[in-house]
Amino acid sequence: MTDELASYCATVPEPDDDTIEPLRRHLLDWLGLVAGGREHARSSASVLEAVNALAGHPGAGSTAEPITANASTIPTGSDLPGDRAALLGGTFAHSLDFDDTHRESSLHPGAPVIAAALPAARATDASGADLLSAISIGYDVTCAVGRAVDPDAHYARGFHLTATCGTFGATAAVGHLHGFDADDFESAFGVNGSQAAGSLQFLANGAWNKRLHPGLAASRAVTAGALVASGFRGAAAPITGEFGFLHGYTDDPHPERLRDVTPGAAVRETALKPYPCCRYLHAPLDGLLALRQEVGLDPATVERVTVDMPSPGVRLTGEPIERKRRPGNFVDCQFSAPFAAALAIGRGDAGLAAFLDAQGRLSSADLRGLMDRVSVASTDRTNGPFPELWPGHVVVETADGTTHERTVDHARGEPENPLSWDDVETKFRELVGGTPLETRADAVVEAVAELGGGGSADALFEAIEAR
Repeated sequence: MTDELASYCATVPEPDDDTIEPLRRHLLDWLGLVAGGREHARSSASVLEAVNALAGHPGAGSTAEPITANASTIPTGSDLPGDRAALLGGTFAHSLDFDDTHRESSLHPGAPVIAAALPAARATDASGADLLSAISIGYDVTCAVGRAVDPDAHYARGFHLTATCGTFGATAAVGHLHGFDADDFESAFGVNGSQAAGSLQFLANGAWNKRLHPGLAASRAVTAGALVASGFRGAAAPITGEFGFLHGYTDDPHPERLRDVTPGAAVRETALKPYPCCRYLHAPLDGLLALRQEVGLDPATVERVTVDMPSPGVRLTGEPIERKRRPGNFVDCQFSAPFAAALAIGRGDAGLAAFLDAQGRLSSADLRGLMDRVSVASTDRTNGPFPELWPGHVVVETADGTTHERTVDHARGEPENPLSWDDVETKFRELVGGTPLETRADAVVEAVAELGGGGSADALFEAIEAR
C-alpha cells in the first residue's frame, strides 16, 4: 500500500478554493508560532547555539554571519542549509505546544510539514500554488500514516506520532516541491523507514525532546528528499513490509487507512489551538472558562473539580496524578490537567500570557491548593465518541453544595468550531509581539492572504526576510 500512497502523492491535484483558505490560516499560525517559540521557549537558545556550532560558526573560521537569537530568516532557510532551517522551524513551531492538531491521528501535522516545505520551496523556486499544494499533501500523508499506526496503540508503545508520522508527511511535501514521481516518493518513504523516531519519555521530567521532535522530522524529510533527488534508492514497502513501520511501531496496525486520503481533507480536519497546551485539555478548558464566566465561580469556594476526557488524554495529562498536581516547568504545565483547570478557575484565562505568567508562582499556595482539588478521569461519556470527537466534561463542586457541570464536544479551533482568519491573525500578532517579525507583521499577513491566489512564494519570503 506504500506504492498506492506514493502514487497519490504524485498525482494529487492542486488544492481547491475550500482548501486554500484553511491552508493560509495554518501557515500564518505556524509563522507566528516560530517567532513566539523562539522568543519564549527556554529551550530555543540551546537549539540555536547547537545549529550555529554545527554550521561552524562563530569562531571556527567561517566568513558567514552566525544565525542570531532573533533571526527572521530561520523559517525560509535563506541563511542556512535547508535541513537546518527545517530543524529550527519545526522545533520553534512546536516549542509552545500551541500548534495545530489533527484529532483522529492525534498529532501535529503543521510543525514538521511546513518546516520542511518552506526551505524546500525556496530552494526550488516554487510558486505560491506549489507551496500550498506541498503543505496540503504533507498533511494528507502525515494523518494517513497516523491513522494507520493507530494513535492509542502507538502511544502505548511509547512513540510520539508527530515525530514518527510527521517524517513521512514532511517528506511528501518536500517530494512534491522536487517534482518527484511515484517511484521517487516510494523511495523517499523508504528512507523514512530508517529515520522515523520520537519517544514519549520526555514526560518523565518535562524534557525538551518533544519540542525538538517536529524539527528532527522536518530535517529528516529534507535529507530524504535530497538523497532521492540525487539518485538514492530507498527500501521497498517501508510502511507495510515485513520489517516496516507498522510492524515495529504498533500492536494494532490498520494498513488500509493508508488509502484513506482525500485531497485537502486533512488540513480541513485539523484544528488550530487557542491555548498553548495538550489538545486533550482544550475541551475541558472551554468548559471551565465558560462556567467561570457564567456562574461567577469564586476560586476560594471551589472544593472539587473533576476533569473527564478520553483515556489517551488522561495518560498524557493526568497520570500519575500526584506529579501532575506539582508541575515544575512549562512542559509539565502543558501536560497537566490539574494545572490547566486551576489556571482557568483561578485566572479565568488560559492563553499564552497566562501560562507564561504562572511559571513564577508554581509553588504558590493558592495555585497548589486548586491543583490538589482537581481529579482526572475517563468515562464512557468522553471515551465513547473518541476518536471522532475529543470531548471534555467538567464538574465543579463548591462549598455551598452546588454542583456545576459542562460538556464540550467541539473545542474552540476544531473544524466544527473553527478559529476565523481574524482569530488566527490576532494570535499571530500576539506571538510576534516583541520579535523582529512584529515590524513586518502587516506584510506577512498580506503575503499569506494572497498566497495561491496569484500571490507568489517569493512575496512571502520577502515579507518574512526583510532586513
